[in-house]
Amino acid sequence: MLVRFAERIENLALRRDPARAARLFGALPDSALASLQGAAFRRTIRRAAEAPFYRDAFRARGIDPSAVTRPSDLGDFFTSGEDLRSHGIAAFQVGRPDTAFETTGTTSPQPKRVVFSNAEINAMGLASAAALRLLGVRRDDRVLSAFDCSFWVSPAVLRSALQYIGCFHVEAGKIDPADCYDHAPAYQPTVIFGEPSWIVRFSDVAAERGTWPIRMIVAGGENVAESARRHVEDTWSAPLYLNYGQTEAFGSLGLECREQDGYHRNDLHFLFETPDAGPDGYGELVYTTLTRDVMPLVRYRAGDITRLVDTPCRCGLFAKRLARVRARADEMVVCGMGNVGPWVFEEILRDIPGIGADWQVVLGSNGRFDVLDLTIETGAGEVPDPAPAVLQNLRVRFPDFAKNLAMGLYDLRVSVARTGALRSGRKLRRIIDVRT
Repeated sequence: MLVRFAERIENLALRRDPARAARLFGALPDSALASLQGAAFRRTIRRAAEAPFYRDAFRARGIDPSAVTRPSDLGDFFTSGEDLRSHGIAAFQVGRPDTAFETTGTTSPQPKRVVFSNAEINAMGLASAAALRLLGVRRDDRVLSAFDCSFWVSPAVLRSALQYIGCFHVEAGKIDPADCYDHAPAYQPTVIFGEPSWIVRFSDVAAERGTWPIRMIVAGGENVAESARRHVEDTWSAPLYLNYGQTEAFGSLGLECREQDGYHRNDLHFLFETPDAGPDGYGELVYTTLTRDVMPLVRYRAGDITRLVDTPCRCGLFAKRLARVRARADEMVVCGMGNVGPWVFEEILRDIPGIGADWQVVLGSNGRFDVLDLTIETGAGEVPDPAPAVLQNLRVRFPDFAKNLAMGLYDLRVSVARTGALRSGRKLRRIIDVRT
């Protein structure tokens, strides 16, 4: 009952003005929000228990879904990306879907697939519209979106949100920034959306060929160095705001405000935890969907290391925050190359003659772009420079990653080392992210 009441209030407010819902929920005391979350969590557990994966997992652990009232009642049970990948959609689906999306955010070449109903898409669109409205997006804005449309959720999330704001929207897709610039000035967009690395390259082109007045840029899909953010902002004389989301969540888990100090989190649609947090409060983010009927997720491990920030933000907004993501919990990294894990480089190095079994990637930044330093140990004897073969395999086996390299969204450097130089212990860490 509480959940449906909250949805009705949100829908009525948003039909008139997306900012109304945020102000209305901002007036709710913490206890009321906790009650809404608790009711939605209990409903989600009962709904999820109808899915084969959760039904079997709960039964194996002796968990009675009707007795679960809070996450701690589930003990050490969590859902992982590997669960989605290995079990497939059917194990998690409990309702009729209208659409599907995929994500490569995994250390395996097998994508994770998730499904949603149109009603769920619209619900997230309403929430996203409220957040963008508070950020300053208005009906008279002209929006350019450069998000990749290939199985990816971001374009659908944005379309769903903008229909409630009612502003003009042109979708470029993730094409070469120089090609996009050829088209963009004709539309005179005042707000630009895209991945951070793409936005940096697009800004480089605009710095050379000329800018036009814009009010803001919103980026999501990967982290960005603060020096790169300032470069973009200086080029356009406009702020760059970051969104944090995942395909599994259907987009936005949180969005920066004008303070750019963490992501204001979407507590109406998700219940967030960091159950393994250390003394500094940082741990792997875990969330449970609160408004999903088709494919609910229970205690889903996001794979990102962050902190729940409950202290008020200087902006005065009621929503609590997630700190900027500090690192990944596994060796999958999100960077200008894309969402990559060890398997990507193993495939790139496959069949290159003369190289050894060990290799390592150090992911850094030159202040504007991500730089991947790939070190390959040689086998016995003299071997030719492996860089040409690496680039050829990249183009053939991962054309999307090669396209990002051609667009200048990242730099890939290849070097060789003697056998045994990389391994200092039993286990070699394949990917090291040293970005700050």
